[in-house]
Amino acid sequence: MSYINWFIEGLRFSCQGCGKCCTGPGGYVWISKEEAIVFAQRMNISLKLFLKKFVRSVHGKLSLIDNYRGDCIFMQEDGKCKYYFDRPTQCRTFPWWPEIITTEEVWNSNPYNCPGIGIGRLYSEEEILKVLHEE
Repeated sequence: MSYINWFIEGLRFSCQGCGKCCTGPGGYVWISKEEAIVFAQRMNISLKLFLKKFVRSVHGKLSLIDNYRGDCIFMQEDGKCKYYFDRPTQCRTFPWWPEIITTEEVWNSNPYNCPGIGIGRLYSEEEILKVLHEE
């Protein structure tokens, strides 16, 4: 994907641990088969059981299911991820998603109402582009 790098001087972000990026109905948490294997191993269950209990197929891709509130199934009551250190690429790369950094206007509108966007550490253009290529 090609970008007109409006963020050539970098962007500030500091995760506040609020969990807003993991909450709310209507979203998808995409997960690869390799990531599903890691989850299954962490839970000490078979891949087949993990897929049956925690994953749905959406347009031929795998997505984690939602809990009763519409949040990610692994969001705990305290707002933290139960498997933070094993989280999927999609979760690890937030907020460096193409749909969030497409333009300065979108970034500044903060579409996920993330309190960490625009504050904290300055990420260089190079760092941001590297993360974009992980997706």
